[in-house]
Amino acid sequence: MPTAFPDAARIDVPASLATELLKGAECLPRYANKDFYSPDLQTLVSDRVREACPDGFDWIVSAVREKIARRPYCAVVGGLRFDDGNRLFVALNRAFGELVARPYEAPRAQLVHYVQPSTDIASARGGHESERLHTDTADWPTPVELISMVCVRADRGGGGRSQVLDVDTIRNEVKDHLGTQTLELLESEPVPWQVAAYCGGGLTWRTVLTKSSLCWRRYTITLAEESEGATITAEMREALDAFEDLVSRSESKVEFLMREGDLLFSDNYRTIHARTPISNGVTSDRLMIRSWIRTS
Repeated sequence: MPTAFPDAARIDVPASLATELLKGAECLPRYANKDFYSPDLQTLVSDRVREACPDGFDWIVSAVREKIARRPYCAVVGGLRFDDGNRLFVALNRAFGELVARPYEAPRAQLVHYVQPSTDIASARGGHESERLHTDTADWPTPVELISMVCVRADRGGGGRSQVLDVDTIRNEVKDHLGTQTLELLESEPVPWQVAAYCGGGLTWRTVLTKSSLCWRRYTITLAEESEGATITAEMREALDAFEDLVSRSESKVEFLMREGDLLFSDNYRTIHARTPISNGVTSDRLMIRSWIRTS
């Protein structure tokens, strides 16, 4: 059975603070999603919302930083109330860095990104790619460092439970179950990743593991082979197959159901994430809002 989300990684926001932050967000004009691509606007929104309750705003940011710095390298903030214009969401995210995204293309590609089951990428191996543990922006030359996601509506049937697996656990499991040789191979031999067309296309090469980080999305490696003609050794192919099976079967992954208003921050270098299947995915009204944050 998967591991329950640790209480130590949760942050509960008092109702009074949630109310003050919401008021601060709602005092701002409504902006179009495309407008938020401007780093200056992101900063303005963050500064203005913070002015509503600077001590409380800073407390949330500090608490998130503290919790994502240790295993499981993610944190859930509960009790916030989010405005329809996503101003509070942008404000909190901007406190950690610049919100970034693929070029704007409504309705799917937006800086404040709406994640719905009906738009998930189908997997050639069955199910959807979102159900397989992965790194976000693995198809970028340099993946983003931080992900945030807020639950607007949970699936009514209880599907789409969030899953997170951290790099420390993965390294230990690779060593214990696949052996030191496989661990060293995944650390030392770069594999090909297809770069998204909007990032210039082509290939980039990086290892799956380092001593303190990982990058994983088998789909992107497969595209590098099939679409870009990249080749990998038979030994590496065997290691990748074994790694994929290991992480998918791991009982050490943290699994939890995000409820309305829950805000998740996750270190994109030290965790991989997924969601469980949704039985009525085509008609499910589950809605998550996500942002990618460049912290450096």
